[in-house]
Amino acid sequence: MSDATGGVSSQSTPLSDPLQLPKFDNTLGAVLLGGLLAMALWGVVCIQTYNFFMGKSRDKPAFKLLIAFLWTLDTFDSALNCHILYYYLVSNYLNPLAVLFPVWSVIIHVAITSLSNFIIRSMFARRIYRLSGNQVLITSYIVAVSLTDLVCGIVITVKAFGITSYLELDKLSNLMYLNFASGTTSDLSVALVLCYFLRRSRTGFSKTDSLISLLVLYTVNTGLLVAVDAFLGLITYIIMPHNFIFLGFYLLLSKLYLNSYLAALNAREGLRERVNEPRSIHLSNFSHPRFHHSQSRSGPTVVEEKSSTNSDKFVAISVETITDEQMNERKGPSSPESPV
Repeated sequence: MSDATGGVSSQSTPLSDPLQLPKFDNTLGAVLLGGLLAMALWGVVCIQTYNFFMGKSRDKPAFKLLIAFLWTLDTFDSALNCHILYYYLVSNYLNPLAVLFPVWSVIIHVAITSLSNFIIRSMFARRIYRLSGNQVLITSYIVAVSLTDLVCGIVITVKAFGITSYLELDKLSNLMYLNFASGTTSDLSVALVLCYFLRRSRTGFSKTDSLISLLVLYTVNTGLLVAVDAFLGLITYIIMPHNFIFLGFYLLLSKLYLNSYLAALNAREGLRERVNEPRSIHLSNFSHPRFHHSQSRSGPTVVEEKSSTNSDKFVAISVETITDEQMNERKGPSSPESPV
């Protein structure tokens, strides 16, 4: 619509009307904000990856190679985000109607996001398999939902190369719904299942239970944050399929997931140090058969408890206990009792 001077009216129409200029706040604006946040998250990914390789990690070379591959994949995805922003905001600065047509980097981004998220979910599924005592059913469910998200992402990528404008996204709407829904379901399932098995591994000792509480917190942050972002992308696509607000959320998905996973990996060393700190407790607390006692002639009793933690390996928790006679000798007759 034009005003009396022949200029374009300030009231623009939605993306669904190809005859007039689209609104830029919910198209280019949404892509710009999503892209800027995604690049900021990529910077955090780089820091997290550096800390992982510079830390005291005892992971196998194959696992480190997988983390390096995920970083490379995320870096390539960030390059795609830069191309998206450059194409729409610079190359087509004087061609605002270019926003109606998908650029190849947007399409490839869907496949990269699906692949990165599938790899991370597979590693969580492996952890669930160990924590659950090798339960195949629950692990297979996590893998199946994650695989659905990956397949949908690949199919959307292939079919998207056949559409000529964003107005034809309606042809892929069912796949888009399934892609968002399977991603949200998978992330929520991973978080809930991990929290369940972690809570079930509580021992009743405050130190071990506080560690498990921290692991539950990391798990919730890992799955819930990504699930919320995927859910917001699904809702905005359902309500507003003809703008790019859903795309702004989608640009963040893989980076949120990778950041959360790397943060959990980098926290392992700090958790191990907390676990391995010696703590005085009463010998009578170790009547449970899950604890192993070993008495040395010249030293205190050492009790080892093995519990599954957020690390892929079992972490041995060594607790120093002192017999009543040893405590009496150390504290003297007027000293208060040693804390538990």
